[in-house]
Amino acid sequence: MDTQSGDQTEHQKLTFHSVLWDLNEAGHFMASFLVDSEGLPVASESSAYDPDAASAMTAMVKKVVEQAQFQLHLSDAVEVNIRADDKTHLVCRYFSLGDETLILVVVVPPGKPYRLVTTRAIKAIKNIWSD
Repeated sequence: MDTQSGDQTEHQKLTFHSVLWDLNEAGHFMASFLVDSEGLPVASESSAYDPDAASAMTAMVKKVVEQAQFQLHLSDAVEVNIRADDKTHLVCRYFSLGDETLILVVVVPPGKPYRLVTTRAIKAIKNIWSD
């Protein structure tokens, strides 16, 4: 992400924010975050969750996934889904933009589907990146 101009990066962040807002609306999600491979927040849309805390937690999940992949010789993860007792899900979807790996994180209420709307959001993010 460093190779792009500051103006373009700021425009992308605003546009990413818009994609996350649309994602929350379409999926009735409680929050969504876009996090880079280092666990740093790129964009977020939430009134109830701290983006820095969510990013830090995502980085910890990523490390656990990487260790599991290494120890069990698994291929690259594309999704991690953590379901709470109340059936709320924390979903981390991994995807690449060129050499950069990003993680789309959503907090999904009980009983709500997430796969289709998160796939659409990832496609929108990829389109923004390539512009």
